[in-house]
Amino acid sequence: MERLLERDDDLAALERAVAAARDGSGSLVFVGGEAGIGKTTLLRALRARLDDRAAFLVGACEPLSVPGPLQPVRELAAAAGAAQLPELEGSDRFALAHALLGALRSRAPAVAVIEDAHWADPGTLDVVRLLARRIEDEPVVLVVTYRDDELAANDAMALLVGDLMTSPAVRRIGLRPLSDDAIRELALPSGADPEEVARMTGGNPFLVVEAVSAGGTLPASVRAATLARVKRLGPAARGVVDAAAVIGQRVPPLVLAAVAPGSTDAVEEALARGVMTDDRETLGFRHELIRRAVEDSISAPRRGELHARVVAALRQLGVADHARLAHHAEQAGMVQDASAYAATAAAEAERVGALSEAGLQLERALRLGAGLEPEERIEMLLRFARATNFSGRMTDALAATEEAVALARSGSSPLLQARTLVMLAAAKWSVDAVIEARDAALAAAELLERTSEVAELARARAAYVRMEAVAFDPDVAIDAAHRALHLATEAGLDEVRVDVTISLGLAYAHRGHPQGGELLGEALAAALAHGLHLQTIRAYVNRLGVAAAERDHATIDRFSVPAFALFDDYQSMPGHDDVCVSNALSLLDRGRWDEALEYAARARHRWHGGVALALTVEGLVAARRGEPPAQALLDEALTALDGVPDGWRHGLIRAALAEAAWLRGDRGAALARVHEGLGAPFGRRLARSAAELALWSARCGESVDVPDNAPVPLALELSGDWRGAIGAWRGRDAPYEAALAALPGDDRAAREAVAALQRLGAAAAARAFVRERAASGRHAPRGPRRSTLTNAAGLTRREQEVLTHVARGATNGAIAQALHLSERTVAHHVSAILAKLDAPTRTAAVAAARSAGALAKDGPPPALT
Repeated sequence: MERLLERDDDLAALERAVAAARDGSGSLVFVGGEAGIGKTTLLRALRARLDDRAAFLVGACEPLSVPGPLQPVRELAAAAGAAQLPELEGSDRFALAHALLGALRSRAPAVAVIEDAHWADPGTLDVVRLLARRIEDEPVVLVVTYRDDELAANDAMALLVGDLMTSPAVRRIGLRPLSDDAIRELALPSGADPEEVARMTGGNPFLVVEAVSAGGTLPASVRAATLARVKRLGPAARGVVDAAAVIGQRVPPLVLAAVAPGSTDAVEEALARGVMTDDRETLGFRHELIRRAVEDSISAPRRGELHARVVAALRQLGVADHARLAHHAEQAGMVQDASAYAATAAAEAERVGALSEAGLQLERALRLGAGLEPEERIEMLLRFARATNFSGRMTDALAATEEAVALARSGSSPLLQARTLVMLAAAKWSVDAVIEARDAALAAAELLERTSEVAELARARAAYVRMEAVAFDPDVAIDAAHRALHLATEAGLDEVRVDVTISLGLAYAHRGHPQGGELLGEALAAALAHGLHLQTIRAYVNRLGVAAAERDHATIDRFSVPAFALFDDYQSMPGHDDVCVSNALSLLDRGRWDEALEYAARARHRWHGGVALALTVEGLVAARRGEPPAQALLDEALTALDGVPDGWRHGLIRAALAEAAWLRGDRGAALARVHEGLGAPFGRRLARSAAELALWSARCGESVDVPDNAPVPLALELSGDWRGAIGAWRGRDAPYEAALAALPGDDRAAREAVAALQRLGAAAAARAFVRERAASGRHAPRGPRRSTLTNAAGLTRREQEVLTHVARGATNGAIAQALHLSERTVAHHVSAILAKLDAPTRTAAVAAARSAGALAKDGPPPALT
C-alpha cells in the first residue's frame, strides 16, 4: 500500500462523512488539488480503512480526445448493479440523477467516487449538480476529485464547484503540498538532498516519490521523473505497460489480455514495481502523468499498431463503447472506421442530450469521412449544426449549415433543401443575422408548401413566427401564428405547438395586450408538463421579459427563483443571463438601483441578445444620478444592435437616450431620438417604448398622439391627468416615474417629487425637474438645503460607504469584495463621487470630502442619520 503522509485530517474528514451517511445524512465532498497531490492515494486509503463497512463504487473521467457522455455515471450505475436502467438512455437529467441515487441507495451505506472531474462532460456535471441537491437525506457520500489548477480551462466545472459550495451538504477538501519534514522523511533514506527535492518538486507528493525512487539523483525533468521507474522494468513488462498506456488510465484486465496475450507475469512485475496499480475491478497507473509519459515515449508506428490492436480487442470482446472505438481508430489511422464509430458515438450522445460531445464526434466523422455520399454528408452537417448551435459554437454551426444548403441545392429533394434552410434560419438567428434568418425560414416554408410534409412545414412556420415576434412585426407574427398552430396540431408536434404559443404570447405582449402574459403562462406550464427543455427555457425567458416590460414585479419575484434553478440544472447560460436582465429592469423601475446594477453586471459576462439592455440599465442609473459614464453606456447599448432590424430593444434604448438628453437639458437630442424610435417600421406598435417615446416628446414641448396600446400610467400622464398618473405609477411600484409625473402638478406635489428624487439618489433628475418647472413658469422647489442634507457632500449612502474605503486606500477590487458589489458598480460610484466633489483624483476627492465635513479629518466619516 502507498505511504500516506500528512493526510490524517483529510482522511478523518472523509471518514466522518461516511459515518454521517450511515445515519442517513449524505454529502458531496469535493477533493481538489494539483496533479500529483495525492487525490487518488487518499481515496485508496479511505477504501482500505473502510474495509467492507461501506460499498465503495468508482466511476472515472478520462482524457479521451472526445469524452464519452455520462461515462462515470454509467460506471457508477454498473458498479451499483443498475447498468440497464432505461433512464441512462434518455436526455432527462432529472430522471437519470433520481435513478442513479436509487441504485446507490440500494448499496447503502455507499461511497460513490467520480475521479478526475476536470475531464468530465457537461452531462456528468449536470448529474453531479442534481445529486448534490438531493443527497443530504441519503445514506450516500459522493466524492468528486478534480485538479483545481485546471479549473480555468473548464468553465462548467469551475461554475459547479463555486455554485455548490454554498450548500450545507457540500464540503471541500483541498490537498496541500508536503511539508519540509515529510519530504525529509521520504528523501533521507535514499541519500537525496531534502532541500533540493523540496525546491524542485514544490512538495508535490508524486514528484517527491518519483525523485526519491530515482535512487537519490534528481531527474532533469518531470518527464524523466515519470519514466525513471518505468525504465527499470524488463522487456515483457515494459511491453505490457506500453499497451496499457495506449488503452487509457483505467485498463480492464480482459482488454489488456486481448491486446497483450500471455502478459500475466509482466503485469505482476509492473504492479510490484509500482508503475501500475490494481483497484480490484481495473488496472491502471499510479498517476496520469506516468501513463502520458509512457504513451509519449512509444514510437509513432508502434503506437499506431497498439491502437489498432485495442480496436480489434474491443471488437472481439463486444465492447460497444463507440466514443472509445472512434478515439483508438483515429489514432491507428483507420479513418473510415473512425468516421463510422464517431457518427454512432454522436448519435448516442444526442440521445442523452450531450450536445457538446455530439458536436465533437460529428466534427471527427465529417473530417475523416471522405467517402460520404452527398445526402449522407448533408444529414451529418445538419446534426453537427444543431449540436454546436445549442452548445455555444454558433459560428461553426453557421459554416456547417451553409455547406449543407449549398450541397442540397445541387440536386437534393425539396424536403432536404427545406430542412437545410430551417437549420440555416436557426444558425443565422443565433448570430443576430435576423433578416437572413427570416428569409431562410420563408424560403423553407415556400418549398414545403409544394409537398405533403406537414411536420416540416410546421417547424418552418414556427421558425418564421419566432423571428417576427422577437425582432420584427408583432402583428405579422400574430397572423402567422394561427396557421403554424394549426399545422403543429395536425402533425401532433407538442414542441412546435408550445414554441408557437410562446412566440404568439410575446407578440401580443409587445402590442400591450394582456393575453400575452396569459399565453406565456400556458406555454410554460405545457413545456414543463411535456418535458420540453428548450421550450421551457424560452417560456421562462419570455415570461420574465414581458413581466419586466409590463412592470409586473410580482411575476418577476415569483418566477425568477425557479428559473435560475432550472437554468443552473440545464447549464443554460444565455437563459440565466436573460433572467438577470429582466431582474435588472424590474429593480430599476422599483428604484432599487444598486441591486439593478448588480444584476446588469452579472448579465454582461458573456455576449447574448440582452447585453444591450443590461447596458441600458447601467446607463439610465448613471444618467439619473448625473454620473459621467451615462452617455457612453447608452451609446454602447445602441451600437450593440448594429445590423439588427429595429425592434423592441431599439425602442427601449432610444427612450433611455431621449431621457438622458432631457435630463441634461438637450431637447433637440431628445426629440431626435423620439423621431427615430417612432419612425421605425414597427415603432408605434410596441406598447411600452412607443408610449415612453411619446411622453419624452411631450416633455420636450412636442405633442404626439397617445398610442392606443399605451400602459395605463403613461396614458394618464399623456392625457394630462397628473394626479391619476402619480397614483398609477405608485401602484406599479415605480417611484422615479411617479416623481416625474408631478412635473405639471401643484406646489405640494412638486416638493414631494423633488424629495423623492433626492431619496433615490437621482441628483440629475432632481435638477432637471427644478429646471423644467422654472422654464414653464411654475414654482420651482429647491428641495432640502445643503445644510439639512444627511450628507455634507450630497453623497448617497452607498457612495459614502465607498468613499470611506477610498479614504483607507482600498482598490476597487477590495471595495467590491468588502461591500459585496461588482467592480463595475464600484467604478461607477467612484466616478460619481469625483463628479460630486469636483475632484480629478481619488486623493483629491478624499481631501475635498474632509474639507466639506463628509469625512472626519482623521478616521471614519460622520454617521449618517
